[in-house]
Amino acid sequence: MEFVGYVIKFGNYYFGGRTQNSISIRKKPQQAEIYDESELDIAERVAEDLGGTIRKIYVSDKG
Repeated sequence: MEFVGYVIKFGNYYFGGRTQNSISIRKKPQQAEIYDESELDIAERVAEDLGGTIRKIYVSDKG
């Protein structure tokens, strides 16, 4: 398995992005906004502000 990055999770949904006064929520982690290692501090702040949790996502190398 290959590490892809971090996503922010709210219950059964994922953070899709933010515009000025609204956020988008996605059902699948593939559709979520993905943060890489260098952006982990940003993801932590966003998760704290919005009440979400950070999850690592991976891609399977099995075909």
